[in-house]
Amino acid sequence: MIFRFPAQWIGALATAFAIVGGSAWADEFVTIDFPMQGNPIVAAGLTATPRQVTAPDGLGYTEVLLRPVRKETRVFLTFIFREDGNKGPAVFWSGDVTGHQITISDNLAEGVVGLNRRTVVLPPEVSAEAGRLYVMGRQDWLLRLRIDWCEPSTAMIAADQERPALIAGGAMWLDRDATGQLPMTPPNAWFGPVLDAALQDGVADLSESTEFVVPLKGATGRARLRAKFLGLPLGKGVRVWVNGKLAGRMQPTLPGLTDAGYVRRDHRTTYAGWREGALFLDEGKLEDGKNSIVFESPGKGVYLSGTAIEIETATTESEPPEKPAATPTPTPAATPISSPAPAKASAQDSP
Repeated sequence: MIFRFPAQWIGALATAFAIVGGSAWADEFVTIDFPMQGNPIVAAGLTATPRQVTAPDGLGYTEVLLRPVRKETRVFLTFIFREDGNKGPAVFWSGDVTGHQITISDNLAEGVVGLNRRTVVLPPEVSAEAGRLYVMGRQDWLLRLRIDWCEPSTAMIAADQERPALIAGGAMWLDRDATGQLPMTPPNAWFGPVLDAALQDGVADLSESTEFVVPLKGATGRARLRAKFLGLPLGKGVRVWVNGKLAGRMQPTLPGLTDAGYVRRDHRTTYAGWREGALFLDEGKLEDGKNSIVFESPGKGVYLSGTAIEIETATTESEPPEKPAATPTPTPAATPISSPAPAKASAQDSP
């Protein structure tokens, strides 16, 4: 079956695009691509067009002049940049009135090599004053800066969910994700019969298969394994093996196309930044004792972070009512170790 737009719809859509292009969206966000081409960049929150100063060796700074915002408004900065595994952009603020100079982040790097994306929020005491934002470091590695001026809005959030600091590109950004520092590992938490436990600190290079050893006490019910990936080509997934058996392929989510992380390189579209995926593990997949969880290497340039598992206590439908359900007790943070690639799955094992 083929669906066709009526001709009058095409005209209406074209008109809608024209209206959007000339609307006040620039008052709410602005995107600056680097290197700057000299075209004026206008937004209500800017007092002038940003400028970039670059030395022959690529070092320099970008200066962005920001207007003060109302007390309840928050200013989020999203940086797209190349990282060499050690050094990323540094972000500073200088107030026009008080002269205060504040370090927002002395290094946005996360220990990866390739494209990355970091989002930080300006502290309220900073954004309430007119001032200058400086992005220092390798200017030839800075690809994009998106600035969002966000007004608070009311949303209902369930008790077992973390409060987001920002919703952008169809994804939620938590407070701990927007500090400009290295992300913090959240503590283990119980939500009714479900334990949410972090398995990883920091970043692991997936150029080799990586194993997590998770000790459990007693039988468990269903589980949900999740992790974040950086550098994984769009449309690709990562195979996951549990106790030597192929459990499935973890497919990271695709952010909305308005997300700042989409980058066009060498006639191909790639995504700069972390994308989260999840895999459901049915009851019986995890065992009493040590459990091996292996992320099979998808190749060079892919990184893993934020690995965690949600484990449900074992169901007691077939057990006497007086016998309590077993309690899973994984270690707070299992250490990823390099592991040889698992044996190739047969055709019937492929997810």
